[in-house]
Amino acid sequence: MGMRKQSLKRQALITGASTALVRAMGFALRLYVSRLLGAEALGVMELASGVHMMALTPAAAGLPQAVSRLTAKAKDREGRERVLYAGRRLALALGLMLTPVYLILSPFLAKWMGDERALPALLLFAPCMLTVGLSSVYDGYFFGQGRALPPAISEGAEQVLRLGTVAAMAGLVPLVTPAYRAALPAFASSLGETAGLLVILPMAGRVASFRRDPKEKEIRKALLRLSLPLLLNRLVHTGLRSVCNAAIPLRLMAGGLDKAEAMSRLGMLGGMAMPLMFLPCMASGALSAIGGPAAARCITRKAESRLSRKLLLSALAVGAFCAGGLYILSPYIARWVYRLPELTLLLQSACPLAVILPAQQMAGGLMTGLGLQRRSLRASLLGSAALLLCTWQWTPRFGILGTAWAYMAGHGLTLFCELVFLAGRDKMGNKQRSAGDFSSNA
Repeated sequence: MGMRKQSLKRQALITGASTALVRAMGFALRLYVSRLLGAEALGVMELASGVHMMALTPAAAGLPQAVSRLTAKAKDREGRERVLYAGRRLALALGLMLTPVYLILSPFLAKWMGDERALPALLLFAPCMLTVGLSSVYDGYFFGQGRALPPAISEGAEQVLRLGTVAAMAGLVPLVTPAYRAALPAFASSLGETAGLLVILPMAGRVASFRRDPKEKEIRKALLRLSLPLLLNRLVHTGLRSVCNAAIPLRLMAGGLDKAEAMSRLGMLGGMAMPLMFLPCMASGALSAIGGPAAARCITRKAESRLSRKLLLSALAVGAFCAGGLYILSPYIARWVYRLPELTLLLQSACPLAVILPAQQMAGGLMTGLGLQRRSLRASLLGSAALLLCTWQWTPRFGILGTAWAYMAGHGLTLFCELVFLAGRDKMGNKQRSAGDFSSNA
């Protein structure tokens, strides 16, 4: 595909179709893993996944969005390649620095979470520190150009290898303890992320070296300035998620459950219910990936507002449709898919999240594209604090249903704040459109 920019509708069609296919593969993998591992091993996996996301944050959060934004504003191919070169150097440096730190801290993190069975899953995830950061930079580079297909192909290769790895090792699952069963998805992720990076690298073509170019240093500084609010946002979100994941079993035990049952309840929420609630994000994620750069390219505030409204309403409509379907189908999903009839009430109680999550994803993508990262950080702070507080208060009283309600309260508050900030944008001063001004609107 050439360097010409695709229309927004064509980008949405390509991204939506490819993302739907890739996400469907990911959902099939998640479903297969949930049935293969069992609820207790899923709970251990969820504990480790919070640490995984936290560890990836410095390398993968903020930088791809910043690369996408600056690539969208670049005037020629040399400018785009300069952005890619600078982003790639930053991701490589961060990955090489973070990997040994992560390996050293993993035993202490497993002990801090209260379940040392998470340690194998933590250690096998270490290669992702480097590969995820580099892949994310390339994704941002392509999305910034309006080229939606290369990231989708890369993610497709990643999912194929993940699914193949899990299927190939399924025979070992009955022979090992829950600790090693929980580590299987982490091992598959490491292989899959490596495959995705190897696939996307040649699609970018040969990139010129800008090592001694003074403009490259300016781009690196601009990327860091743009990335920092997003990085802080994600650090807060993933950090509190890790704390919540560690707190949920403790609060369930405070409500009278033993440790094994508490871990099973965590697995039911994080490993079974939440993947279903994220289903509409297959569509909103595709639209958000192209909507942010498209909003950054809007010349007038009127065009920007019209685009934002259209994308947000689309996300809400998709979420409402999926939530209704999930509510109706919950008894059948619980009985036939997960073989846990007692999961029905949890699925139905969590259905409002299927509306909130895609809308929040879309609003966050638009705020990033419009340079409102600091406001996005404030919204995330408020929502994450509400999530932790409600989890702590409601889980002992209402069990895992209380945790699901806490998720709704936290994500709902984040979405509300983001919508308020977007609605108030028309009252702000003139929009900064200069390619040399990369500061965010505080």
